[in-house]
Amino acid sequence: MNTQGTETITDPPPDPRGHFGLTGLPFTREISATKMWRHPGLDELVRDLSGIISARDSAAVIAPSGAGKTALIRRLIDTLPESRYRIADIKITAVGNRDLYRSIARSFGIEASGTWPHLVESLQAHAKALATTEARRTVLIVDEAQDMRPSVLSTLRVLTNFKLDSELLISLILVGDTGLDSLLHRQDMEALRSRLACIVRLRLLSREECKSYIRHRLEISGAREEILDQSAMEAIYDYTRGNIRAIDILCRTALYIAAFKRIDTIDAGIVTIARKKLP
Repeated sequence: MNTQGTETITDPPPDPRGHFGLTGLPFTREISATKMWRHPGLDELVRDLSGIISARDSAAVIAPSGAGKTALIRRLIDTLPESRYRIADIKITAVGNRDLYRSIARSFGIEASGTWPHLVESLQAHAKALATTEARRTVLIVDEAQDMRPSVLSTLRVLTNFKLDSELLISLILVGDTGLDSLLHRQDMEALRSRLACIVRLRLLSREECKSYIRHRLEISGAREEILDQSAMEAIYDYTRGNIRAIDILCRTALYIAAFKRIDTIDAGIVTIARKKLP
């Protein structure tokens, strides 16, 4: 049992929702695309990518770890109606050509057998059939692309080459951290790079964006009063430098500590305690 606010190993984990009167637990990944934090810069990137796909082109999304690549892609997918697009999102790294194209085929519901050139032909035929019979465009999103073997990554250009480029059937969106930028600028990647209409770059949040993001995540979780004061906001940015993943983890940890200590408003001191508990 807990006595006088002393933490012991037998204490049950606190529930910030009950302590702060929240309707949901904030700063988790379980959030719908419609409730994600919005700001003009991110909205513009979503519009740019949507326009590229609408124009039947391909692109790359590059950002530091924790900058919000996944959130951007989820919002992008949310803008693409199922009636017009068939979308597959894969994350497969350090594999050969056959395993890559088998994974892509499975993601589109195509029989994953045969050599990788055969699988490429099957994917192109599938995309052609969708475009002809259902007027739907095929979109392939490849996550963590920076970890792929260069020789395998470069073959993705073949997917977009159909009948000598007379028909653009598949839009390719490569997603990765800054390592993907270096990879795409290798000399042996020129053919793939030339098929990208643009490279979209995400950055970490500014100090004010960090504060806006935190307020948004609290508001959609039912917060009616100030839970983190200004000193806490400043400390969170100083510790995370605008890394969204780090912000989520630090804020969530601070909420648990405050709930355990029965503190109603989190200040910089609680944020510092939370930071010391993290790796």
